[in-house]
Amino acid sequence: MAMNRKLTLFLELTKVSVGNASRLSYSPSEEEWKFLFCMANNHTIAGPLFDALDLLPAEQRPPRKVFVDWLATTEKIKYDSRDAFHNAVWASKKFMQAGFRNVILKGQGNALLYPNPLLRHPGDVDVWLDGSRERIISYVRKLFPSIRVQWIEMGFPVKKGCCIEVHTMPSFMSNPFDNRRLKQYFVQHSKEVFSNTPVSTEEGEMRIPTTRVNMLFQLTHIYRHLFNEGIGLRQVMDYYYLLQLDDVPSYINETALIVKKLHMERFCRALMYVLQEVFGLQEDRMILPPDTEEGRFLLSEILQAGNFGHADERNNIKKNQWGNFWQKTFRNWRFISHYHREVLWNPWYRLTQFAWRKYKGYN
Repeated sequence: MAMNRKLTLFLELTKVSVGNASRLSYSPSEEEWKFLFCMANNHTIAGPLFDALDLLPAEQRPPRKVFVDWLATTEKIKYDSRDAFHNAVWASKKFMQAGFRNVILKGQGNALLYPNPLLRHPGDVDVWLDGSRERIISYVRKLFPSIRVQWIEMGFPVKKGCCIEVHTMPSFMSNPFDNRRLKQYFVQHSKEVFSNTPVSTEEGEMRIPTTRVNMLFQLTHIYRHLFNEGIGLRQVMDYYYLLQLDDVPSYINETALIVKKLHMERFCRALMYVLQEVFGLQEDRMILPPDTEEGRFLLSEILQAGNFGHADERNNIKKNQWGNFWQKTFRNWRFISHYHREVLWNPWYRLTQFAWRKYKGYN
């Protein structure tokens, strides 16, 4: 994707939103402001970018119509965020009462990293439970016998209007050898994660992963999205704010070593470039040095995809299971020269998961 004037403006606005720029290169037209608003919505970062509008010089701020629409969207995000915090705390308490220590992954835990947590667009409530896969699945299926069970996650529709995902592991890799290493890492650090000091919100307390584990988990989560729906800038912004934490420098070398063992070095270096270009990430916060060529390719993919790939016209979702299987397989082939280990093993992963579900009698 060529970097035209509108996209350049959009990336400038993202830097303003995190305090790494104070103005745009020129004053946008009304049409350009509509484009910026549309892009912010596509990537579900309209809330944080709305805060940037007040930081701009008066002559560079949007026309009233765009401002009012953006304000209305932001107020809706705040309302949904309060509800999401309530649901996250409620879910954490629910699972503790059932005998499962737990942490909230991504979502509202990430929101707490933002200057204004309510401006982060909320999504599902993802909860990692402490226990064996068999015990967790048994507990969930006892309550919801027809729930769809996947390799590391399943739904938990216990509360109307609240989408809760239960995790037996935080993330995975399609390559079975890399996945084994990743699982070993999560198991190795699970004790420190589940005993992490709870964080306080207006709705109550909940636990989130330690910085050390979050640095690797969220990197693999972004990587995983590349081969599924697509990466949105909300996930990248989450990672930017995570890397601003005070204790991040003490874990950079450790995380870099594990990234290399997982054969994610090329992706990590590409993401560091994206973080630098889009948000102005400082060099001393980078896990590995940025790769310009790989980074430009990844940034192009991100800008086309939008949140969960909803803005990507190349994602032609089929109506049947096998149609989706082949569509995703062919879609991922464009990554073969960049991330061949995941591309080649991804069909195997999906087929073995399908066979495992059938063997176990899961939906």
